[in-house]
Amino acid sequence: MPDRRDLVPLWVIRSATALLAVLLGSIAWSGSVWIVLPVVVAAGAAVLPSVGLVTLSLLLLSIAYAVNVPAGSAWLLVFVAGLHAVFVLYLLLLHLPLRGWISAAALRQLALSFLRIQALAQPVAVLALLVGDAGSSLPVVVIGVAALLAWAVWLVAGRTRG
Repeated sequence: MPDRRDLVPLWVIRSATALLAVLLGSIAWSGSVWIVLPVVVAAGAAVLPSVGLVTLSLLLLSIAYAVNVPAGSAWLLVFVAGLHAVFVLYLLLLHLPLRGWISAAALRQLALSFLRIQALAQPVAVLALLVGDAGSSLPVVVIGVAALLAWAVWLVAGRTRG
């Protein structure tokens, strides 16, 4: 048996991704029977990731948050970090086999990249909380959804060429 001290099984990453997506879904869909939909999609996207399931999962989370969570909620900070983490983990899982291992060094590099982006995203989220009553969040949601759809189209177009 090879030495696997510095390796993490992919099932751990898949489980953590699904759990994180489900927890974010519970913030956005709290108390609603509709929470079943993002839970099933998140689990499917983590176990058998595809561009379609990943995109659907991220859309369900972000739109549900925008619609169900009141403006100015302190959950925004948690949701920004959590949604970004789910996005990064989904991207990682899209390119890895169903079973296998990943090095802890690669995960540390991913975590450092995540933290650098969060160093910018969290102050923007705080600013959004400070001006939360300044108007509707609809333009922000539309821009976010458009960016997510552009990402999905870019991924699909790249796969058809490669």
